[in-house]
Parts: sequence; structure tokens; C-alpha cells
Amino acid sequence: MPKMYYKVITFSFLNKDEAVKFLELATKKVKTFQMYGRCKSNNQVEIILQGDPVEVNLAISELKKLAKTIKEMMRHDRGFAIYDISILLDMANLEAAIPLDVVFKIIELKGYKIEVLGGKIKTNASVDEIVRTMEYVSKLYREMMTMDITPQAKRLIAIHSIITGKSIEKSIEELTKYKLLNVHRDEERQLILLTQSYENSVRILKSILKQKQEKQTSQTKEIENRNNTKELEI
Repeated sequence: MPKMYYKVITFSFLNKDEAVKFLELATKKVKTFQMYGRCKSNNQVEIILQGDPVEVNLAISELKKLAKTIKEMMRHDRGFAIYDISILLDMANLEAAIPLDVVFKIIELKGYKIEVLGGKIKTNASVDEIVRTMEYVSKLYREMMTMDITPQAKRLIAIHSIITGKSIEKSIEELTKYKLLNVHRDEERQLILLTQSYENSVRILKSILKQKQEKQTSQTKEIENRNNTKELEI
């Protein structure tokens, strides 16, 4: 019977959030025979490993890389941080496979800066914002699984639905009104598809959403001005 190897290793973090995120991901990503972890009061995480020596040493190496990644992700430089995309995917509870370009486009349309750097992204959006967007996109994609919609049309529908907060059905209705979607019908079924290229569709949608936002802002200011005038009259 092979000899069991026992090892205790401690990781220090800047704050509790870093420590908690590390422990959550460590239990997901690092697979070993036996591993136990706990957060300590001084923003440290203690990991106890037991198993085959080779297996334990590999786990320690993975844990060290993960700790370094978490520190990079959670610490912002002038509002920006670099996130490892694979780590973000591990953090998200996905219900279906998602196209990452859709997630990044939604983050951008929400007003954040984002730059893709190979397997990483540089952005001023928070970890929670990115993970939440990934989970929302995956929820929409699961709902669209049984619907006759082309892959590119699904991308545009997901973007519109999340940015506007509207249902898939309502998004299809509005995008059809904007002439960005078309419903092709034959004797057997109806297929929802884009009327033009995906890139052009996103540009047009971005312009429409911007105009609606500007109109809404203008109307809000007008109402506020009217209310202020009434208060002065009183």
C-alpha cells in the first residue's frame, strides 16, 4: 500500500474577499485525494492535503498559481484589473455553453472598458459583474436551446435582453421591429435569423440603445425641471 503524504500550507491575502474567493475556487479546481481548507481570522487560508506525494505536490503547485491569479484579479490598478477567463468561467454557475464575445460585448455596452488579452481580459468591471453577466447569458442560452433561432441571432437577442432587461420573446419582437431580425416561415417551421451581418447588427443596436438612453435622460431632466418650477411657484 503506497505511503500517504500529509502537508499543511497557508496562503495570505490582502482581505477577506480574496481569501473567500480563493477557498471557493480551490475546492472546485484542485482535484486531489483529500483536501480540507478553512479561512482564518487574519485573511489567511489554511489548506490541509493528504494523498500520494506526487498528487499532493501537483495540488500545491496548482494552489500557488491560483492564489497568485486571485490576487491579480481582486486588486485594481487605477480602476482596472486583469482577469483570467478560465477562472471567471469556474466561478460562474453556467446552465449552458456561452459565446464569450457576447459576454464581453454586454460588459462594454453597460459602460465598462474591456480589452481581451489572449486568455485574459483587462477591464474596470468587477468580478461579480462579469460572473453575473456570464450566468445571465447562460440562462438565456438554455431557454433558447429548443427555439429555432440561428446562432448569430441568439447572440443579438441575448445582448438586447440583458441590456434592456426584457424577456427573449419581447427582445425578438423589438429586434424584428428594428428590422434586425426576420422570421422565415415555411410549411414545417419558422426560423428566426438576422437580416444582415452580426457585426452590423450589433453596431445598429448599439446606436438604437444609445438614442433611447439619451431620450430617456432628456425626459427625466425635463420632468425634474418641471417639478422644481412647481416647487418654486408654491
